[in-house]
Amino acid sequence: MRKIISFFSALGLYAIFFWFVSTSALEKTIDFTIYKQYYRVILNGWITTLTISAVSLVLALFVGLVLYFMRESKLKIFVYLSEIHKTIIFGTPLVVIAIIAYYYIGNAFNIDSKFWIGALTLALYIGAYIADIYKGAIESIHINQWQTAKMFGFTRYQTYRYIVFPQVITSILPPLAGQFAMTIKSSALLAYMSTDEFLNAIQTVQSISFRYPEGFLIVTVGYLVLTIPLILLVRMLEKKLNYKVNHEIEN
Repeated sequence: MRKIISFFSALGLYAIFFWFVSTSALEKTIDFTIYKQYYRVILNGWITTLTISAVSLVLALFVGLVLYFMRESKLKIFVYLSEIHKTIIFGTPLVVIAIIAYYYIGNAFNIDSKFWIGALTLALYIGAYIADIYKGAIESIHINQWQTAKMFGFTRYQTYRYIVFPQVITSILPPLAGQFAMTIKSSALLAYMSTDEFLNAIQTVQSISFRYPEGFLIVTVGYLVLTIPLILLVRMLEKKLNYKVNHEIEN
């Protein structure tokens, strides 16, 4: 009961703070009339953000795994390709990569879809970070388990499939939650590609109405609606997996 009271008290303080800031910026007036008129445009943008984020998340998980195996490959060219990609990603802002992807890479490969250019850009960017998450989780597996698998004649694929990945999934969920949320928030930068996503839709209405603070309030709520359930879902899965692992150990 005390936790519930503390939670809603903290939530109330945040609500009061943001209400005070927003009303001060708006000179004590809030008018969402123009945004109601363009609600279909805003809703379509929000759905586009949701879709492009979901596609990017799936692709980023795959890209991260590929980059990890490239890093562990015996062929040095794959190792260097992986390291060069990660170095570029870690050292370059996403907005710069998004602009380059839109104006140059998309044209070079004749990709006309802004949606897929955006999704691939996010996947390649977030995938570099996820590769390090895979690396840390897999390297945490004790060497005795690798040796035992080898002793029983497991192939490399079987070792990863039956021994490594079941343990890795549990340990990577918390950091993945942060990466997933970052993917959704980073999709806002695709507005620089003129992608019809959430932020771009809001900016369009702002340029018509000049009601900027209201638009930013809508953006804040819109992204929270996407990120908070995702974080809570990952935490729930983490608890279930931890319970399952502990239950198997006790038995």
